[in-house]
Amino acid sequence: MDRAELELQLEVWKDLAISKQMLIGAAAEALKIKSDCSMDEIKEAFEKATKRATEADANITKAQEDAASAIASMEIKVKESDIAHNKAMEASDKSHEERLVAEHRVNAGREANSDLLKKAKAEIADKDKALKQIKKILHDSPENVVKKLKNLKKEKMDESNLRKKAEEDARKQKKDKQKAEQDFKDLESSLEQSAKLVEQIRELKTFCETQYDQLKDLVEDKKTLEKTPVLDEDLLEAVESLSSKDDKKSDGGDKTTKDKDSKNKESKNKDSKKSATKKKAVKRKSKKK
Repeated sequence: MDRAELELQLEVWKDLAISKQMLIGAAAEALKIKSDCSMDEIKEAFEKATKRATEADANITKAQEDAASAIASMEIKVKESDIAHNKAMEASDKSHEERLVAEHRVNAGREANSDLLKKAKAEIADKDKALKQIKKILHDSPENVVKKLKNLKKEKMDESNLRKKAEEDARKQKKDKQKAEQDFKDLESSLEQSAKLVEQIRELKTFCETQYDQLKDLVEDKKTLEKTPVLDEDLLEAVESLSSKDDKKSDGGDKTTKDKDSKNKESKNKDSKKSATKKKAVKRKSKKK
């Protein structure tokens, strides 16, 4: 081997050594280790870096799966909320109609009772007149007295029947009122549950948005992530507003009904006391005669 060929081989080996050293330096810099490290140290650092990359890919995949699951769960709950809202609105409309019908019946019953009371008062006044006439004709024949007493007894029976009918109407009105109040309470319960569900949906949306913001920093291709669906805020606010308005109406309606019932009871008690006083006075006068 001549000298020129030997120098050429030395030059090639020199270039290879320099290239290898540069490659080792670049690898050490990329793996963040010392530049004068051995091949074993480079290999160990490369394996650790590969392991970290694999774990990072697994974490990103798991985070994407969790986010997809949370979004799917939220979509299901939003659909359930829509269904529950529609049912609540239907129940609200139905209960409102039933309540109007019940109020109409109650008002009609009160008017009927008022007419019956007026009629009963007029009959009592007529009976007072009849008693006065009886006093005047006590010297009449026994047959006429018996006949007039029978007529008086018949009038008392009619009065008793009217009173029983008025009491039956009052009991029926009370049952209708209780049913309307129970239906209204059921509606209030449904609206309260809808309001709670709206609150849970908003909390779930906030959680999903937080998860989405965290995943954006971990995923390289952000287009693979889907944003949280937009909620119908008008619909959710309508459910909450309906619940609060129904509570206010319930409080005001109950108070008005109680005041009216107490006034009707006081009026009936006064009328019954007056009637009893008149009957006692008539009996005393008839005994004296």
